[in-house]
Amino acid sequence: MTQIVATLTPHQQALRGKTIPDALDAAAQAWPDRPALHEIEGEKRSLTWSQVRTVTAAVRSGLETAGVRPGDKVGVIVRNQLEFPIAWLAIVEAGAAIVPLNPKYTAREIDFVLGDAGATWLIGTGDLLEATADDGRIGPVDLDHVVSIGAGDLAALSFDDLLQTPATPRRTDLDPLDIANIQFTSGTTGLPKGCLLTHEYWMEMGIFGATLNPDSVRLLADHPFYYMQNQAYLMVALFKGGALYITPGLSRRKFMNWLHDYRIDFAWIDEDLLLFPEDPRDKDLALTRAPVAGMPGEAYAPIEERFGIKARECYASTEIGSGTAVPFERDDLAGNGSMGFCFPNRESKIVDERFEEVPPGTAGELCFRGPGMMLGYHNRPEANAELFLPGGWFRTGDIAVKDADGQHFYIGRLRDMIRRSGENISAAELELHIGTMPGVDDIAAVPVPDPDREEEVKVIIVPEGGADLTADQVVAWAREGLAPFKVPRYVEFRTELPYTASGKIHKAALKEEPNPLHEGVIDTRL
Repeated sequence: MTQIVATLTPHQQALRGKTIPDALDAAAQAWPDRPALHEIEGEKRSLTWSQVRTVTAAVRSGLETAGVRPGDKVGVIVRNQLEFPIAWLAIVEAGAAIVPLNPKYTAREIDFVLGDAGATWLIGTGDLLEATADDGRIGPVDLDHVVSIGAGDLAALSFDDLLQTPATPRRTDLDPLDIANIQFTSGTTGLPKGCLLTHEYWMEMGIFGATLNPDSVRLLADHPFYYMQNQAYLMVALFKGGALYITPGLSRRKFMNWLHDYRIDFAWIDEDLLLFPEDPRDKDLALTRAPVAGMPGEAYAPIEERFGIKARECYASTEIGSGTAVPFERDDLAGNGSMGFCFPNRESKIVDERFEEVPPGTAGELCFRGPGMMLGYHNRPEANAELFLPGGWFRTGDIAVKDADGQHFYIGRLRDMIRRSGENISAAELELHIGTMPGVDDIAAVPVPDPDREEEVKVIIVPEGGADLTADQVVAWAREGLAPFKVPRYVEFRTELPYTASGKIHKAALKEEPNPLHEGVIDTRL
């Protein structure tokens, strides 16, 4: 096997090469009365697929009447609620592109993202808009181009009024390669960059995502909607008549009750599932298959034994969409470190520093190509020239090994390497090894400047509650499983690490901190 084998339904096959509004039309015809969107908390509003089709047409017509035109960029700053997916579907049906914004953004961050994307319209909840308005504008957007959801008289337009707009025929003929999203990455290296995501991007992600677990139709949308994960779940539901169960956000405390109360049969999980108190309902879950990313191998068997859930590794990113996955039927690959095989619409190769493909089993940079990847970064010609190779290959920046059977194994980030005395050290490798040390709850490995060795290795550790770790113990553990040149010189203990909005350790922030000898940092050679 070199690729995952997927069988498309006639419904899915007919929609390849079409656009998001085409998919919504087809869903409303195929499953008009099936639930499509349901809020788990708050007002607990819900819509069927035919109702989603109706309200999308109304909001699209209202936006067009207000002046939104094909090619416009529309910012959306909305929490997890029905209005986000409806606004997204309506914006792209009008031929415009959505620019999702994190509701936690400051006024400065909103100004940067909207300005960088060239947004001239903004949709948001009233309280978020009022918190960032200044001198008749929100960022670069005039208030007469702002649509408010809920209370507030700041904006010139109301989302409720858009919902009451009589539906008009579509004005725009869409192409699959038209831009649907300018989706900003978390910015772990430098300023955030807007990924240009097309209708084809989302269609391919939805169609092939639906084939991995075709029987799951109750999807838990507990990630932030401004990030790609919930948007991808919506597209998966769109191609198999499933429903999105929308939560206010991630919650460890409520997670298990959500699974039980709503008979969720699709949700992203991790090893923390094992931290929940045992419950007689543990074996009574509708969730029997779940995607994971980077879950420790030792967690797979206990999760399946206790909950009956088969967990399988997946690899995806905003830039490429879905890349690889371990098939659910391959029990032999569960927890062996594999990222699995390419999706049916993806090809991969591993390249060296000269961008030449390396033999199977050799570590190098992971590259992908195939239909429905991002077109590039908005307004970043230099980055595009650097990261796109001839033949349509995109450099992921991840170091991986691909074996002769087409199976992928993650090693670490190319841009997350530490260069010490001419040796390249993978921060991910350090984190993986030291992270297994008893008493370590969280860890980050970062480079620090060194006049003699170019860079030195520093690890920042969050101990588990009650653990009394020392730097000497950390170094001793590192020496047991790592080459001498990989053993950290600096060790620091903290109560927590900074994380980005997408749930990754904020390495950029850690690398910008002062000299390693600031208070609390231990030089293990002194």
